[in-house]
Amino acid sequence: MTRDSFDVAVIGAGPAGACAAIAAARAGARVAIFERTAFPRAKVCGCCLTARAVAELRVLGAEAALQGANELRTVRVSSGDRSVALRREAGVSIGREILDARLVAIARAAGAEVFGECHGRVRDAGVIVATPGAGAAFEIEARTIIAADGLAGASLDACDGFDWIVARRSHIGLGATVPAHAVACDEGEIRLRVGDGGYIGAVRLPDGTVDVAAAVDPHMLRDAGGAAACAIALLGADARDLTALRAARWKGTPQLTRRRARVAARGILVVGDAAGYIEPFTGEGMTWAIATGTAAGALAAHSPAPHEAWPALQARLVGGQRLRCSLIARALRSPRLVQLAIGAAGVSRAPFEWLAGSIGREATA
Repeated sequence: MTRDSFDVAVIGAGPAGACAAIAAARAGARVAIFERTAFPRAKVCGCCLTARAVAELRVLGAEAALQGANELRTVRVSSGDRSVALRREAGVSIGREILDARLVAIARAAGAEVFGECHGRVRDAGVIVATPGAGAAFEIEARTIIAADGLAGASLDACDGFDWIVARRSHIGLGATVPAHAVACDEGEIRLRVGDGGYIGAVRLPDGTVDVAAAVDPHMLRDAGGAAACAIALLGADARDLTALRAARWKGTPQLTRRRARVAARGILVVGDAAGYIEPFTGEGMTWAIATGTAAGALAAHSPAPHEAWPALQARLVGGQRLRCSLIARALRSPRLVQLAIGAAGVSRAPFEWLAGSIGREATA
């Protein structure tokens, strides 16, 4: 095996990994990114960015990745025969195929070396074994390795102490991009429908297609007979073209609500979904990915021992928001509770619009 040396090596080229690479490269580090799949690649969710996520990209100097994104203005929540539209003029929607590719291009322009269609695994602290789709495996050395390969990533499988701790009743995710006529969803709107066994969201993308993402009980997926049937059942009256929904390329995730036993060790930092995820799909997962990736990249470039500071810094970046998401997730497991809330919002929208607007709100000085 041949061996090269980098200051920072990032495994995973999603928003967390790309932002880590951008921050580290712009801080003067020699950076490598390893991504196992080819671009463009479909993702189950992550097409909605909160105001805070947009602000994080602006500070990073990567706001150009959002060019042409749709502004979001409304959240429509439905359950059973009840529905309410809440103003939430914050954030944007953009296809992950576009966003991820643009962020990687910005990282490359900043000086990062990108190894596409190349699976990176941490052998031990400071060493990655990289396996290209074609060609011989090779090793690289890095002062700091940043694992950013998401919920299904295997980069840390050989490293002790990074086991997943999965919530007992965690939902699994499924999603697809469908034609505009397949689902009722207006431009600028996040549409959320809650049912028995899960919930499903839809948002219109800049190209006119609709991103659909659901979090469901594994038993519901099994009983429905597949992802498309499960999504159609949850969409209810919002499903407009069943043939198009059945023909869509549905993708799934492992169980969603989980965390790593630890997020750092000597020479290793873990960021984004690779460190943990908490339902529901509110857009805050993307916020955490961008924020933690950026912070870890800058820390790895400047600190001789970034693993010592990372657990506390990572907790500060995501801790409070995780609690809120946990509470929202509990509420979404009860369609009856959601229906009562919709009824209350019909009488007075103000407190519910405040709550919707508080998710991913841009920090003020």
